[in-house]
Amino acid sequence: MDSRPIGVFDSGVGGLTVLKRLVEVLPGEDYIYFGDTKRVPYGDRSEEEIKKFAKQILNFMREQKVKAVVIACNTTCAVINKSEYDVVLFDVLKAGAESAALYTINKKIGVIATTRTVESKSYEKNIKIIDKNIEVYQKACPEFVPLIEKGLYNSPIAYETASKCLKELKEKDIDTLVLGCTHYPLMASVIEEIMGENVKIVDPAIKLAYDVKDYLLKKDLLNPQIRGKAEFFVSGDKDNFIKTAEMLLGEKIENVLHVDIEKY
Repeated sequence: MDSRPIGVFDSGVGGLTVLKRLVEVLPGEDYIYFGDTKRVPYGDRSEEEIKKFAKQILNFMREQKVKAVVIACNTTCAVINKSEYDVVLFDVLKAGAESAALYTINKKIGVIATTRTVESKSYEKNIKIIDKNIEVYQKACPEFVPLIEKGLYNSPIAYETASKCLKELKEKDIDTLVLGCTHYPLMASVIEEIMGENVKIVDPAIKLAYDVKDYLLKKDLLNPQIRGKAEFFVSGDKDNFIKTAEMLLGEKIENVLHVDIEKY
């Protein structure tokens, strides 16, 4: 038994889609969520910047005395070396690759992600470790995150932007599409409509939540309480963060604290 919280972080509101899955699977846990709303999006940042941001956020998480940290940002997962940190880290990207390899039947997988994640080829590498015969088609959709951060994930402009971005993948005969950025599940209904019913849409957070549960069970680290709580921290804008958090989590978010993350 361990009542310490689980840390979850992302560049902004996207990681809330991961937090939602974690709460569904592990409702008794307490969570510390950090959204880097001052420096979002990460997708076009340099590797050096992303490594620096990750180090600052993990220093903050250590201060919060977390028992594990879920990296709810594919771009960060694609860039940092997890073995350099003395914290238990869970990787949304690895969970997404494993899920996609499991679901595909025709061995043709599409991945949509940020520019930095696509350039890293991390999804392709992770999928091909599982099955070298799978074809992986990647597409950067850098326009998605700014739209989602503004709360426009179900708007006509979201549909128009997604149609353009997904056109290339629709021509590849894929049967599985990985949402390779944790912001993208907020546009899942738009993406599903464009791709059609024959393409399985993979939200990596589903497997990730069960990976965390398996680890806590194995190490006897589960929190014994029935219902946990979440604390929210951001580095910048709170307003859209609160709106999106309330919509996703289905509850009133009373308190979001501002953190000067650069001091870490």
